[in-house]
Amino acid sequence: MDLLAPWREGPYTLQEALERYGEALVGEALRQRVLKPVMTRLGPVLVPAARGRALLGLTRYYTPRAGALEMALLVRRQAEAMEREGWRVLKRQGSRAVLEKDGERVLVVGNRGPVGRRPRPLDDLEATASRVVVLVPEGARRSRIEVKEVRIGSG
Repeated sequence: MDLLAPWREGPYTLQEALERYGEALVGEALRQRVLKPVMTRLGPVLVPAARGRALLGLTRYYTPRAGALEMALLVRRQAEAMEREGWRVLKRQGSRAVLEKDGERVLVVGNRGPVGRRPRPLDDLEATASRVVVLVPEGARRSRIEVKEVRIGSG
C-alpha cells in the first residue's frame, strides 16, 4: 500500500483522496504522519508530512504554501478534464501541464498574479505548445489597460 500515492498522483483535497483511494489508505497515511492536510480555499489538501518527505528523499522541514497548492490542484483538475476529452498528458508538474491531441500541444498554467502575456516556457516541451491556457482563481485581478483621452496641443 503506497501511502504517498495521493501526493505522487495529486495533489488532492482530503475529500477527493478519500473518494479515489479509500478511507483505509488515507486514514493510515494520516495516522502514520506520512501525509498531512494543509488548509486552502478549496478545502484541506494532502501534502507530505515530515515522515513522508523523508521517504521521498526531501528535507523534512517544508510545507507547500496554500496558493501554490491551489494552483497545482486546479491544473490537475483541468488536465484530467482534458484527458476525458481525448487529450494525452505529456507532462504535469506542479502548476504546469503539457497536453497533446491531434498534433496540437497545449500548455496549462496556474497563475496567481495578473495575467498579461504568454507565460515563459520552462523547457523545450513547453516551448512546443501552440496554445496556452492560463488558470486564475475567481476574483483575481486581471491586467487591464486604462485608456485616458488627452487633448493635443497647448491650451
